[in-house]
Amino acid sequence: MKISLISPERNEKDILEELVKRVERVMSKRFKANEWEYIIVDDASDDGSAEKLKELAKSCKNLRPVLHRERKFQTGCFQTGFENAKGDYVITMDSDLQVLPEDLPLFFDKIGQGYELVNAIRENRQHPFWMKLASRCYNILMLLFFDCPVFDAASNYTAIKRSYVKNLKLHHNDHRYLIPILQTKGLKRIGEVVVRHEKRSRGKSKYSALPKYLKGFPEIFWAFVRIKGKKY
Repeated sequence: MKISLISPERNEKDILEELVKRVERVMSKRFKANEWEYIIVDDASDDGSAEKLKELAKSCKNLRPVLHRERKFQTGCFQTGFENAKGDYVITMDSDLQVLPEDLPLFFDKIGQGYELVNAIRENRQHPFWMKLASRCYNILMLLFFDCPVFDAASNYTAIKRSYVKNLKLHHNDHRYLIPILQTKGLKRIGEVVVRHEKRSRGKSKYSALPKYLKGFPEIFWAFVRIKGKKY
């Protein structure tokens, strides 16, 4: 089994070195050097993150920075990561260290049991109330629209068999709807793991309350139209 980790990143220069070191420590305990890679997709940062990634790649040979010249946002970062991944499984993980690289072995164990997708449930979330409420509403809508079989569909900490995302073309914010999209492509064996969640120690959140609430229902409706219309 080979693993491709994928982290979208924008303006996280101050956290990148710790992130890469912790990932490298976890992965080197479980896999040989040729059995894993870490793809960090820089989304046109303007804080020197791209230069920092190039520097880190000199010491961490498994790190593969991919740099966007123009912003493509989180879905575009996922798309780029999937296109560049070489592993049997891809694992998407946020770069802000609110979810922990040290919980990656939980995914490996589930993959070993034959699951095609493993999604994280974030325990004791450290997000502000408005974000937790938005996620609760989103999860209810995911259940109503798609009968989505996971508890925390918004976690973005997910292991996926790469054959399902190879050549997958994503539309606006489709990273939020990967599970129902992949179910239309035959994905069946879905598992879950409970992971830890910590407060952001550095940098700033890229989310804001008003757009998240205003765009939520129309976005999920059009995702429903695309998925039921077999656009994937």
